[in-house]
Amino acid sequence: MADDFVSGLFYFHGRPLNDGARWGMSLKKAGSMSFRWEEENPVRNAFLSSLAPDKTVAQVELIHSRTVFAISSAQELEGRTGDGIITQNRNLLPVVTVADCMPIFLYEPVSRVFGTLHSGWKGTGIVREALLLAQKVYGSDIRNFCVVMGPHIHDCCYKIDEERAQYFRVNFCPECISQRDGAFYLSLAKANLHVLLELGVSEDSIVCSSDCTCCSLEFGSFRRQTASLPASMPMEEKRSHFTVQAAWTSF
Repeated sequence: MADDFVSGLFYFHGRPLNDGARWGMSLKKAGSMSFRWEEENPVRNAFLSSLAPDKTVAQVELIHSRTVFAISSAQELEGRTGDGIITQNRNLLPVVTVADCMPIFLYEPVSRVFGTLHSGWKGTGIVREALLLAQKVYGSDIRNFCVVMGPHIHDCCYKIDEERAQYFRVNFCPECISQRDGAFYLSLAKANLHVLLELGVSEDSIVCSSDCTCCSLEFGSFRRQTASLPASMPMEEKRSHFTVQAAWTSF
């Protein structure tokens, strides 16, 4: 199963933390990791059980928000909706799903807090909520956090309209928007980097994946896989046409 996902280490001031938490994300070949409380997904269940048989999966139904939960048990999330999970419980596997949106993986080596976030355009800024919550609940020092921005749609492919471009310029930074041939493109990485640096996270403790999910056929991509579908097709119908991936952080 090792070729069904990508994984990696966290870095603290440029130094790899070989004995710390690790991050991971499933590939398209692993199948759809879609999750809703009222639905069964045997592919997802089998994948996660094989991936971490000694862990309890902690999961939420995503709503493209900035809602983050600090938990000590998976039962606390039963039936909950949101987009981020942080914990100190090493027996848990905090999992979110992504399909072009950015997975953000967190680890603070002093308080031993770790977690996973789903950060799409609507939820950009969720990392701020997560780090402030870790500070409040666990006494974590935000300056100690190690952050990995995982595979996501990059600004080579993420074309947006002018209204959304202006929203990001005003609420994040002008650098996260570029223009080519009269069109606007969004860098989720630059927007999130702006948030992290503003909070005091060290730049050499932040890693951003160079993999664009829309460019690379290894990954599922909402934008790439639904490009040929009619614009009028309801989102519920489109769900079966793109591959949702699981993203997690664990020890």
